[in-house]
Amino acid sequence: MNASPQIVLVAIDFSPDSNAALAWAARYADLSGASLVLLHVVHDPAGSPGFYRRTPKDNMQPMQEIAAQMMEDFLRAFREEHPGHGSLDAAELQFIQGLPPSRIVEVAKLLEADMIVVGSRGITGLPHMLLGSVAERVVELAECPVIVVKSKEHEVSDKKTIKRLAKQQKKERKMLKRLLGLTPEPGSDREADD
Repeated sequence: MNASPQIVLVAIDFSPDSNAALAWAARYADLSGASLVLLHVVHDPAGSPGFYRRTPKDNMQPMQEIAAQMMEDFLRAFREEHPGHGSLDAAELQFIQGLPPSRIVEVAKLLEADMIVVGSRGITGLPHMLLGSVAERVVELAECPVIVVKSKEHEVSDKKTIKRLAKQQKKERKMLKRLLGLTPEPGSDREADD
């Protein structure tokens, strides 16, 4: 009995993070024989002004056609940067309109995808609280496993952030110990004895 190959849905938004997600998915598909479906959710640029490049030449061109051209450019650059991924030759391209998180999950369910691969922009703090995260929402909604991939540029900033947060945590722990009376106050007699 031949089982059909796994289907891996890769969400593409043309960012460095979706480039990293596609690199991970392409390696996985090359090794496992999985089929790749590359999905771009075409959404209203009012929610993300300037997302789709519109020039005077293509001003009357439908967003879906512009997205298809952007995908072609994205894949051409990807192949130059990551040569030798045979799984990309048979990859299926899908362009669906809607809001990215819900559409990614809906398409995965309709295709009976075995896995979703998304990039993460690594947004933290207030911007994350206000905007949310497509990757985080996909993880919450999906019925299949979701792999979240960050680009190298976020790994570097994350290391800096981790170092900064560790330093801040150490400072806060020292202050908390002082407040609890576990260490002497600066300049106190106890400090001189220690």
